[in-house]
Amino acid sequence: MAALDYSQQVPAADRALSLLEVLSEAREGLTTAELLEDLGGSRSGLYALLNTLRARGYVVTAGGHHEVGPALARLLPDRPQEVDMLVEAFRQETESGPFDETVALTWPDREGTVVVAERPSPQPLRVVYQTGDHRPPGAPDALLMAAGQPGDDPDLRSIRQAGSASAGDGEVLEVAVPICADGVRPTAALVVGIPLARADSAVVERTDGSLRRLAALLSHRLGALTYQPYGWAATEPLGPSQELDAAELDEFLSGLWGAQLACIRTDGTPHVVPLWYEWDGTAMWLAASPGASWRAYVSENPQVSLTLDEPWPPLRRAFLTGLAVEVTDEEVPGGVKGLVRRLSVRYLGQGAGERAELTDTDGWGAMRIVPERLHGRQGLGLPVRGSR
Repeated sequence: MAALDYSQQVPAADRALSLLEVLSEAREGLTTAELLEDLGGSRSGLYALLNTLRARGYVVTAGGHHEVGPALARLLPDRPQEVDMLVEAFRQETESGPFDETVALTWPDREGTVVVAERPSPQPLRVVYQTGDHRPPGAPDALLMAAGQPGDDPDLRSIRQAGSASAGDGEVLEVAVPICADGVRPTAALVVGIPLARADSAVVERTDGSLRRLAALLSHRLGALTYQPYGWAATEPLGPSQELDAAELDEFLSGLWGAQLACIRTDGTPHVVPLWYEWDGTAMWLAASPGASWRAYVSENPQVSLTLDEPWPPLRRAFLTGLAVEVTDEEVPGGVKGLVRRLSVRYLGQGAGERAELTDTDGWGAMRIVPERLHGRQGLGLPVRGSR
């Protein structure tokens, strides 16, 4: 058997890497003819290479121009997990979101941004964003990224103060807001495209509010404790305290918030612990890891309360009291293992369901809380003006 010669290079791999290097330097992309001029070789071989890279997401083609695709970002050591987590969170949060217009998630890319996910509008007349599309430095979402850099440009300063950016071209109005992993500095952006024919002030205001709430949620998914882009206070009016109706409360409980469970220790003192939860419309489900102290406390005194809160406008919160009852594996939808997996994916993203520390559920338990009292509010705890 002949020995392998490890000193040899693989021409096909070298050509693929050369193609990606050439495309990465071309901000506007390159045509097939331009690629052939740069790389040489046969046209049929280039087509086969482009088809392979397109199928893997490393190249995208639009308008006859080839560009670097979003899959390349996954190879960067400091970005793949965050990008994948953000895309997964975006898809979850927009699955049944309040948007009538197309929403795109964009990530910084050289001087502009690149579309990494999109949720199309259900309307016949709509703006279209394609995953992998590169957006120029003057796009609203790219300006949000630029505003996060030092400088005193008056236009960028106004974007920092507003916490959003918008621009129109005669056919489409785009509104963009930043996603901030630390609550302050822009990490990525959301952009909504509204056909100018229906971009009246009421639609723009409603879209801007929904977009800010989604950006705050996605920032929260990345670890942000607050949402104050560029360090400025939120501009959305807080309003007086008001009760959430049943539909609003159910929608809030279905969101991705941390729950604060309050129970009583054996010595009679209060014990409060943050937990993941699952709301099924009628009951709250909690997973208890082996040795969790609150699990022992609840087994002795099952009367508990739960609070959930939104740390940015419109400042919604929910309050629940009831009995926390540990149930058998057969009583849990999907079993205890299924509950732990759902919670892991819900809070950490799709890949978390396969993590070893979260798949070994020996000794875990499940608690079910049917509310005896449940209500929600939003706004500041201030009386309505004119009331006593």
